[in-house]
This record gives sequence, structure tokens and C-alpha cells, in this order.
Amino acid sequence: MGVSVGPAASAGAGLRMPTLAERTDPNIGLKERVNVDAAPEAARLEIRTRNPVMTVDWDPVWRERGFLKVHDQAREIQAIAQERYARDLESRVQAGLRARDIHREKGNVFGRIAFDKFLNTRRRYVQIDAAPKFGVQIDVRIYPPEIRVETNFKWERD
Repeated sequence: MGVSVGPAASAGAGLRMPTLAERTDPNIGLKERVNVDAAPEAARLEIRTRNPVMTVDWDPVWRERGFLKVHDQAREIQAIAQERYARDLESRVQAGLRARDIHREKGNVFGRIAFDKFLNTRRRYVQIDAAPKFGVQIDVRIYPPEIRVETNFKWERD
């Protein structure tokens, strides 16, 4: 590298003299300072879940088994009670008619009436319950989780 000695080098020929506009405006020639915040910022993650919803429809099974709604069941119980009352009244009337015509039957008529009454009260009905033809209708709704992520990253499209 060469070093030159002379009037041009000693006068600062490599340095440029500022113009009048540069000398009067303080912002010209200054470099802009840019502050960069490079601290990491964690993304925000929000997860919302909803409980599954399950509904069960037992109506087909109840109808098949003979179970009724409350109002219908009350009417059926009333009808059964009336039927039993009529049946008991009929058996008493027939027993009275048999006792009236005591001369038509041989043996102890009152003993037979008591025995028939005993058998009628001890009569049992056997009902076999099996699995229903129609199953329970179950409706299960499962909702997927709602996941939302917020970051400080900006897309060029935004």
C-alpha cells in the first residue's frame, strides 16, 4: 500500500466537504436506529372440550314389556281392580245359588263351596319374561375438541 505525501494528501483529499443543506439539517446523514426485541414469546394454546351427550330411548322396550306411561298405567290398574271385583262378586253369587239349591248336589255343598273358593284364591299365573325383541335406542354424540393456537408469527398474507 502506498502512502503519498504532498499537498493533496495533507489537505484531506479523501474527505468530502459537507454541503450547506447537510450542515443546516441535523437529521441528514444520521443513521436510523432500529430496536429489535428478540425475546422469545411463547404461543398461546387454548383447548375447549365438551362432554359427550348420550340420550336413551326406552319406549320400544317398555311398550313390548307392557309398561305404560303413568296415566295409562293408572287406567290399567283401575280396569284390573274392576275386573277382580266383578269376578269375586260373580263367584259369591254362584256360591249363594249353589247353597240355595242344596237339594240338587250330593254331599257337603258348603265344603265344596269353601274348597272352590280356596282354589280360586290360590290360582297363580305364570308369566315368562324374556329378552325384548327391540333393544334400547342409544344416541351418543361426541364432540371433537376445539383447539386454538395463537402465535406472534405473521404470515405475509395477513
